[in-house]
Amino acid sequence: MIELSQARSKRLLAVHGWAGTVLGLALYVVILTGAVVVFAHEIGTWSVSGTRAQQPLAAPMDAKIRELAGQVDPEYLDDLNLFHNGAGHISAFFHTHAAKDDGHPMDKGVRFTFDPVTGETLTRQEGFGDEFEDPLSALDHFLVELHVNLHAPEPVGLYLTGILGFAMLAAAVSGFLLHRHLIKDLFVAPRLSSRLLNARDRHILAGSWGLPFAFVLAFTGAFLSFAGSIGLMTISMAAFGGDQQKLIETIIGMPEAEDATPAQPADLDAMLRQSAEMSGNGPAFVAITHYGRADARVYAFHLAAEGGLQSQQHVFKGSDGAYLGPKPSIGTKPSAGDAAFTLMGVLHFGTFAGLLSRVIWFALGLAMCYVTLTGLQLWLRRRADSPLWRRLGRSVPIVGYGLPIALAASGISFFLSLSAGTMLFWTPAGFLIAAGLSIAIGCLLRDETQLYRLYRGLLGATLIALPLLRWLMGGIGWDGMLESGNDIVILLDLALAAGGLGYLYIALAHRREPRWSGVEREVAAE
Repeated sequence: MIELSQARSKRLLAVHGWAGTVLGLALYVVILTGAVVVFAHEIGTWSVSGTRAQQPLAAPMDAKIRELAGQVDPEYLDDLNLFHNGAGHISAFFHTHAAKDDGHPMDKGVRFTFDPVTGETLTRQEGFGDEFEDPLSALDHFLVELHVNLHAPEPVGLYLTGILGFAMLAAAVSGFLLHRHLIKDLFVAPRLSSRLLNARDRHILAGSWGLPFAFVLAFTGAFLSFAGSIGLMTISMAAFGGDQQKLIETIIGMPEAEDATPAQPADLDAMLRQSAEMSGNGPAFVAITHYGRADARVYAFHLAAEGGLQSQQHVFKGSDGAYLGPKPSIGTKPSAGDAAFTLMGVLHFGTFAGLLSRVIWFALGLAMCYVTLTGLQLWLRRRADSPLWRRLGRSVPIVGYGLPIALAASGISFFLSLSAGTMLFWTPAGFLIAAGLSIAIGCLLRDETQLYRLYRGLLGATLIALPLLRWLMGGIGWDGMLESGNDIVILLDLALAAGGLGYLYIALAHRREPRWSGVEREVAAE
C-alpha cells in the first residue's frame, strides 16, 4: 500500500489527468500505431502475399553483386548497402557521400532491386537516396513513418513522439503512486451497479496490469526519439567539451588508413554464411565500404536470434574474407553501454522472443490504448457540466475509432491501387480520406449510441475487407502460402477476419445497459 497525503494525492491526480488529457489523443495515436508497427515486417510480407525467400540476404548473391558493380560509375563503389523489402526483393544501393542543392548531406548513387531467387534485376534508379521509390513497401513504410514521426518533418516528428513518451511516463508514474492498493487492484472485479463505476474499475484493472509495460514503452520510446538528436549533442558538450570529432571517434572509432589499391572482392556468400552461423540467423542488413579495394570492409548486421536479446554485427575484410571481429553499436568494443543501448530497441519493439513476444507486445499495446481512452472518458465525465469539455469529449470516439478505421483504409487503398502501381500515392490518401469521413460522421451524427454502433460496424467491415482484397487483387491462396512457408500471411488473414467479425457482432448486438446517471437505456454492446 502506498501512503500519500490528501494534498499530494490531489496533485498527483492532477498530473495524471492533465498528462493524459492534454496529449491523450496524440498519445493514443502513437501507442496504437506502435502496436501495429511491431508487425511492420510481417505486414509488408502479407501485403504482397508472401515471399519466396524467407531470409533474402542469406541467399547466394555474390555473382549478382559483381555483375551490378560493373554497371555503375566507379565513384559509386565507395559504399554499398544491401537490404530487402517485404516481398523478399534485395536492394543494392551503390553510392557515395554528396550534398543536395540546399547543402543538405545525402547519399547519391544507383539502387538496383533484384529477385534473390531468380537473380532477375527488377528496377534501376539513379539519384539521391531520398528520391528512390519502393511501391511494394508503401504500406509498411507508411505505418512506420506514422508511428515514428507522425508524418511530420524530421527532426520535428521525433521530438513530438519523444515528448509524448515523457507524457506517458508522467501518467504511468503518477498512476503507480495513485494506486493505494496496487496488488488488490490487479484483481479488482468491475462493479455492475453503475456504468461509471464499471468503467472506472475496468480502467484501474487494465492500467494496473499495464503499468510495467507503460514504463518500458514510455522510457524506451522517449530515449529512441531523443538519443540520436539531442542526446549525442548533450554528450558532446558534457563529456567532450563540444568536440564532436572526438565524440565520433569514441563512439565509432578512429578511421582506418585508406588503401585505394584495386583488389578482387572476396566471396560475399562465404562471409555472410560465417556471420549467420555466429549470429544464429541470416543478416538483416549488409554494408560494404570501398568495394573492390584493398581496404574494403563488409559489415553484416543481424537482429537478435530466437530467444536472444542482443543484435549482432560482424566485420570482415572485403579483399580476402578474413573475419575481423564483432562491431558493437556504440564504441569500439563490447561494453555495458552498448548492451544497454541495443536493449532499448529490443524492449521497445518486443523482439526478444520472436513472434511470441511481439504478440504479447501487441496485446499490451492495445491494452494501453484502452487505458488511454477510458482515462480520457472518465476525466471528461467528471466535467460533463461544461459545454467545452462536452465538445472535447466528442473527439474521443472520433479518434478512438477513426484511427483504426483509417489505418485499415490505408491497406484497402494499397490493394486497390496494386494493379496500377500507384500505392505510394493511394496508401496515405486512403488514410486521409477515411480519417476525414470518420471526423465528418462524428460531427454530424449526434446520437451517441448510433455513432458507436456505426463506427464499430465500419471498423469491422474494413478489417474483413483486407484479407478479401489481398486475395482478390491477385494474391496467393492459403494452399500456396503453406507450400512456400508463408504461414504469417495466413495468420494475419485470420486475425483480421476474426477482429472484423467481432466488431460487426458488437455493432449489431443489443443489450440493456445503464446510463451514466443510472437510467436504463438500450445501447450497442461494448
